[in-house]
Amino acid sequence: MSDIANSTTQIELRESNRVLLIKLLLVVLVMLVFCASLVPLYRQICEVLGITATRTIVQNTQVDSGRFVKVEFVANLNKNFGWKFEPVEKLVEVHPGAIATINYRVTNTLPHATTGRAVPSFAPLEAGLYFNKVECFCFSNQTLQAGETRDMPVTFFVDPKMPKDLAAIALSYTFFNVTDEGKKL
Repeated sequence: MSDIANSTTQIELRESNRVLLIKLLLVVLVMLVFCASLVPLYRQICEVLGITATRTIVQNTQVDSGRFVKVEFVANLNKNFGWKFEPVEKLVEVHPGAIATINYRVTNTLPHATTGRAVPSFAPLEAGLYFNKVECFCFSNQTLQAGETRDMPVTFFVDPKMPKDLAAIALSYTFFNVTDEGKKL
């Protein structure tokens, strides 16, 4: 009799485990669907409300159409780095508050993939307080395959609060080779 009761208990336990497994898999499936739907849902909400990063910047800045600021673009490479690096547009004139995009062109002249990191600098130094990058290749490392050429945009605006006696800005990027940086860790 005890064998029958033991067998019945094992069958009930298996059935209970099977039901629990089905419930857990269903919970996981619902969670995955929920997570996958968050991005499109977020985009829809932002679209309905008219919220985008670029639009927010445009709405939050006043374009000073009464003056221009000259922005010069310079490119440098750290010593012994086998890339060619130059601004496509070397000089632009922008109204403070207006969003502009320029490009830098980089070519890996080495026979293997390499990774570089760009570090910006400004002249005069205080100009950096008024130069706002919306999109920039300097925000992350750049990996180029052997012989690859790439145009890399910089989207920016000059803060209209910049003093009027500051009429020109030089933005310089220096690329450093960080290919082996991850291997040292």
